[in-house]
Amino acid sequence: MFSVPSSQPRHRTEGLRPEPYLQTYDTANQHTVSKQALTRNNATDPNLTPEGRRIIEPTVTLAQVSHDGEWLATVDEWTPPQADTSYLDEGIPEFREEERIHRREIYLKIWRRDVPSGQWKLETRLDAPHFFQDISANGKVFDLIADPTGPGFATVGEDHFVRVWRPKTRLRDGLVVRGAEKQGLITWSLDSSVEISDKLDVLDAGANAQQTLPLRNSRLAYSADGSVIAAAISWASDEDPGVVHLIDANTAAIQRSLTEVDVVALSGLAILDRHLIVVGDSITVWDMVRDQLVYCVPVNTPGIDRFDRIPLVKLAVNEADSTFAVSLPRFENSNARFQRSSSTTQIFKPQQVGAVWSTKNSTVNLALASRYSERGYITLDSAANIRVISPTSGAVQLPTPPPEEIPDQPAYTQADDSMDVEDDDNLALPTIDNVFHSEDSDAVVVKSEQLQQVFEESGQSHATGSLTALLSAVIALHQKPASLPLR
Repeated sequence: MFSVPSSQPRHRTEGLRPEPYLQTYDTANQHTVSKQALTRNNATDPNLTPEGRRIIEPTVTLAQVSHDGEWLATVDEWTPPQADTSYLDEGIPEFREEERIHRREIYLKIWRRDVPSGQWKLETRLDAPHFFQDISANGKVFDLIADPTGPGFATVGEDHFVRVWRPKTRLRDGLVVRGAEKQGLITWSLDSSVEISDKLDVLDAGANAQQTLPLRNSRLAYSADGSVIAAAISWASDEDPGVVHLIDANTAAIQRSLTEVDVVALSGLAILDRHLIVVGDSITVWDMVRDQLVYCVPVNTPGIDRFDRIPLVKLAVNEADSTFAVSLPRFENSNARFQRSSSTTQIFKPQQVGAVWSTKNSTVNLALASRYSERGYITLDSAANIRVISPTSGAVQLPTPPPEEIPDQPAYTQADDSMDVEDDDNLALPTIDNVFHSEDSDAVVVKSEQLQQVFEESGQSHATGSLTALLSAVIALHQKPASLPLR
């Protein structure tokens, strides 16, 4: 499943269009299953303003499915266009842009799978999940992940908070509120939250308690058992390398803060078994049990800046074969008007330094995901091509059975051999073809005495006898006897 726009842009200068639809694609049969609107769109609402300008649709920035496939969480965002915020112009362009961003609309929507219709039904809409109380503005949602063990989702936002959302049964006066299908209605709400501070030192926190660094980017990751939430924070200041917090999901407390990993240009974060995987200026694998670095591989993306590549660098982990994949964009200078773009997909193992497999694609990968309960990965590139990457199985060598034990043959005499052959002939049944087409079974045996008797009866000399009578007598000897009819 991936978000798609209503139509492709007609011109290159038009830029990217909003993505208000969710498209489901069947990789096994290679065809689209369904397409559903997740936000308001121009198909159901007027698409022109009173001034005649095109209305910009909200775009789905994040989407995650629960571990059991019953729930879908999406984050959609809409920012007023610059043409509609001219009344905010006070002569300071920076102030006008800041006010326009503060007026954006951000919603966290929880959908439930409707099996009969095959669509997602909206269950709960949470307005402004990361809201700035002091300036009354909606904070951006940087990442959204699903709990791998139960119904629940976690988000990290621009307001320096990690929030966990879980379902609850709706009650009224202590009684369960039921819907039309006689089932208890469920509503989603905030379960716990963890504040992330940019001050790791107590002395620094006391000195500059009112000053906080803005976030450039942030990523979340759940452990396989759902007990640990990793939150990587990249601050807007290049002087601060960032930090990775390990949060106890049960107590909502930070247990460990890693500053040894550089996450200035943070692009991806994941947990695979006991290893923490961070993709920034390098691909870093950290052993959380031993609390030490396993290895670090530099990231090379020619033709693009380290911060511009952040939305194009993709990371995915596969629990089935304990591997993780990284997709990196590449832009090469050419004599053409536009740069030639490509991407490289590499597959790593946490215990092995370097990529175990690598491939190059002539287009840029826009999405990378692991196959569900299978080994391999799935990529979606800028040319709308879906590729399935799976390991090739080598030649399987079947176990060789032990040699059969041949019993010792007894020493037969010549008489015994002849008896065995006779027994075999008696036991061997003739085939149908041998029964009806055998010439030896009905052959007539003419003895020499019979021929001599024929010649004697025909006359004293062969020359004086009748040749016709002699020939008839010889033929009569070689004729087959008439067969009896079958009863």
